[in-house]
Amino acid sequence: MAAEGLSTVAPGKCQVIPPIPNVADRNLLCRIRAHIKTETGELGCPDQGPDEQRYIIYRNVFDKVIDNATAYKNILTTIKKEYEESINVLHKGREDSRFLHRKLKSMASEPMTLVAYKKRASQLQNKIDFIKQNTAGLEAHLQAVKNSRNVKGKPTEETLPPQDGVFHIKRIPGLTLKESLNVDDLCKHLRKLEKKLNDLRFAKETKYVPVQIKTNISQEINQKMQQWEELVMVNKQLKLRYKRLKLVADAVAAWGYSEKSVLLTEFILPSLTEANSLKEVDSLWPELFDDDDPSKINESTYLLEYVERFNELFDNKQYKAAAIHVANCPRGILNNLEVMERFKAVTEYEGNISPLLLFFEAVMSSFSTVRHSPNAKMSLEGVECALKQNRLDLIIHWVIQERLICSETLGEVIYNYGDTELRSMDTCMALAQIVYNKCGVHKKAALCMCRCGQISGAMAYIHESKKFSLDDYLFLLNKCPNTELILCLTHEWNGNPAVLSIRIAVLWLISNDHKEVGFHLLKEIYDSGQDYQHSLRFFSLFMFQICPLREP
Repeated sequence: MAAEGLSTVAPGKCQVIPPIPNVADRNLLCRIRAHIKTETGELGCPDQGPDEQRYIIYRNVFDKVIDNATAYKNILTTIKKEYEESINVLHKGREDSRFLHRKLKSMASEPMTLVAYKKRASQLQNKIDFIKQNTAGLEAHLQAVKNSRNVKGKPTEETLPPQDGVFHIKRIPGLTLKESLNVDDLCKHLRKLEKKLNDLRFAKETKYVPVQIKTNISQEINQKMQQWEELVMVNKQLKLRYKRLKLVADAVAAWGYSEKSVLLTEFILPSLTEANSLKEVDSLWPELFDDDDPSKINESTYLLEYVERFNELFDNKQYKAAAIHVANCPRGILNNLEVMERFKAVTEYEGNISPLLLFFEAVMSSFSTVRHSPNAKMSLEGVECALKQNRLDLIIHWVIQERLICSETLGEVIYNYGDTELRSMDTCMALAQIVYNKCGVHKKAALCMCRCGQISGAMAYIHESKKFSLDDYLFLLNKCPNTELILCLTHEWNGNPAVLSIRIAVLWLISNDHKEVGFHLLKEIYDSGQDYQHSLRFFSLFMFQICPLREP
């Protein structure tokens, strides 16, 4: 019967269409449609486009259809499985992409996150250290001034040798005049110089190689570069030959597949003309070398691995290896203030060298390779760190090799260190002069030369620069009230007129608590016999400033 199943079909006749589903199937179909409409309406699913909620609704409905199917259950299950596997692969790829993006973003911002918690405490500690350093420098400078005044106040018979032997005695660098005349102090200084000499000899034997080795290496590099240029030329010729042969081969192959109604020579004649017109190859063949092209490497993955390696070394307290890793980083992504703050925050470490100094030693040595210098703040931090550990040799190397960004603040740090460490004063003054000269602070550069006793060099620098004003000359008199400097400024020098008048010099010395120097200057003018009446007026003015008149 038709209601119970398919009707039989006689041989040789067309197949009868399956009957309409029964009442149960129609009810199931109505319930499924009502369920889909209700769920999509409540969840607000869009009618078009991919949507996760709508996919879940149809997947559950598909399961209901499969459960009620009989003959097609297996094939429907297989179809559903294949679709779900494809969708899972797409979901997994999207989740992996999001995970890598979030991980790279978090790794890039990790240094700032670690430093943010200690930033306020670090700022306060820096202020305290700066105040203590300035206080110590001022106390040392005040004590040095007191000692110099005490030495000047003693009788010359007790502190100085006879007048005949004064002219051939010179002050030993690093020692005061009193220490230069004391046998015990001279023996101590001699032992220090011997130790320094032995250290230099040891360094010469262990840290340096003959110049011939550098010459040999340079020759080998030149030879390799010459060979490389020759191979590049050969490579270009071979690539040009390859392109020409490929054009001819393609033309011959095309003639082979054609009807051969034209002679081969006539058919390939345009290709031969085109091959002869080729001059050079603009680029590599992408179809041959795409797999070997290093530019195809995923740069984000490479940088992520490099940052992870640095974090691993830093967390394992391998600070020296981490500093070298930073110095060799690609594009200088780790040569920044955030990484410097991480090294600066380390207070517990093994050995005498701090991790921050290891960081600056490695990073400063790499700046000449990558052809750029650190910023001004990093340069200042590096110099302060080296001075705290008395590594003046590093600063000498950095300044001479131009590894620093010179600024007036940087010059002041080196200058103040020379005031506190008197034995290194000459070296510090020379370094500060280089820094001031590069950043255009000419008056302080001249002051450094005067502090080293190079009065003639300072005068030559003043006349050559031609950028000194009256305020600059008064600044030199205030910071270095040296009689020789005053005489050079107030008299002609190598055919150049005096840059400062004696009247202004004396009045300035009187008003700035240098009355003793001004009196000595007037005395020298009087002893030399230059303009007696003029000197007497200045002497009267000077005495009036010291002992002002009072009303009776």
